[in-house]
Amino acid sequence: MQVVFTNVLILFMLLFVGYYMGAKKIVAHSSINDITNILIDVSIPCTIIVSMIRPFSEKLITDTIRVVIAVLIYHLAMTGISYFITKIMKVDEKKRGSWIFATVFSNNGFIGYPLMFALYGKDGLFIMAMGNIVQNVLIFSLGVKLITMNYNLSERVRLRNIIFTKQNFAVVIGMILFVTQIKVPESVNTLLNYVSNLTVPLSMMVVGLSLSRYDVKNMFTDKEAYRLTFFRMIVFPIIILIGFKMMNIDIDTNLPLAVLFYTAVLPSPAFTTIMAERYNTSAEFSSKCVFITTVVSVLSVPIFAGLL
Repeated sequence: MQVVFTNVLILFMLLFVGYYMGAKKIVAHSSINDITNILIDVSIPCTIIVSMIRPFSEKLITDTIRVVIAVLIYHLAMTGISYFITKIMKVDEKKRGSWIFATVFSNNGFIGYPLMFALYGKDGLFIMAMGNIVQNVLIFSLGVKLITMNYNLSERVRLRNIIFTKQNFAVVIGMILFVTQIKVPESVNTLLNYVSNLTVPLSMMVVGLSLSRYDVKNMFTDKEAYRLTFFRMIVFPIIILIGFKMMNIDIDTNLPLAVLFYTAVLPSPAFTTIMAERYNTSAEFSSKCVFITTVVSVLSVPIFAGLL
């Protein structure tokens, strides 16, 4: 328990480093997008491929199937539950879609990947990457419908946006190497490892840098964002934690459920804001949700990880 808590805490200390660099203008805010592109298009894909350059294992294939099913069921169930909650609490119609989106989806890309890699090594990253395929597909299909809810927009779901991403390409390449056991030249393997080593520290620092762009006072002015954060970062993780405790689930030996657990406790993804800005819906509210859930996660994620 203490090892998990310590590792998670170290990751979030990197987030503070990023925030400090952004707040003190050590790194210009105009550079954040470029650093983010390095992560999304280069570093994370290399990390995924590295995690899949390994001896073939039927267990990992079985775990892949299990995590895909588990993550799919979780997201669909959370969509229904969140929709019901927004109805009960009479959430503003213009905020309802972003509210559900921010509750259903998690920051698996910038926090989930480095977290699983730090806690479970290549196996953890492998399974997280498999589970995240499901989330990415849902973000660009179900997510589009959610973020445009009650805005009378006839936005079509674009298959290209779902399939042709750098991370999905990395998964395909990695899966080919994993299944065929093609020998990767040592020089290429070394290069991939060098680049992939950037992912953990850079991912967390980018989250911190992104937070430093916001006017902190303005971020805490929407009570609806507080209500979302309460459910997203406290209520639902507690329910998951109690369920795992009652069933005596050991996530150290069950990677699909470890991915499910951290998907539940991680904060809302930056995609909440990105999608709202893209479709010109509730971008300001989305930014507040991402900001507050991420700030709360600095304490809540290590605590929940330690309790389990």
